[in-house]
Amino acid sequence: MYTPKPTKLGHLVLKVQDIQRSVAFYQDIVGLKISDWIDDRMVFLRAGEDHHDLALLQLPPDQIDKQDPTLSRVEHFSYHVESIDEIKKITQMLVERGIEIDRGLGRHGPGDNTFIVFKDPDGNNVEFYSDMLQITPDKPYEPSIWPGNKMSTFDQWDLENFVVDPPERIKAIIDKPQ
Repeated sequence: MYTPKPTKLGHLVLKVQDIQRSVAFYQDIVGLKISDWIDDRMVFLRAGEDHHDLALLQLPPDQIDKQDPTLSRVEHFSYHVESIDEIKKITQMLVERGIEIDRGLGRHGPGDNTFIVFKDPDGNNVEFYSDMLQITPDKPYEPSIWPGNKMSTFDQWDLENFVVDPPERIKAIIDKPQ
């Protein structure tokens, strides 16, 4: 049976109570740079050339007080693989093994990376990704704000390659007026 070949731990997405306060912390204290925003509720930050290695996701106002700080605020963590062909093999392997897929196979807007997200035995979201946008001195990049309610922000391929329906939390915000 096929076994993925990850090359590195890729990025982490954290749920935060106050995204502006968290952005200031990760810029001023940790030294990260902003790559892109999705509206004012998600920001992509980088330490190196990958479009992002940390993303911060603003908790909805009705969830802030319900968040137990002793419980995880990780939305997902990821591993890099070499190509979209490997993402396709991984997706097929996940389906064959009956592993719960949360979202994908797709291509995000911010970062331009392909992805498949699935559940580990404890229900944590794990992502394999490839083809992340690289930001270098030779290939500079100007941060932008992506509209959070547009399908192209979530999946540039308009769910064409998804092997499962997107989660309700995603469907609730895609293509809705803001």
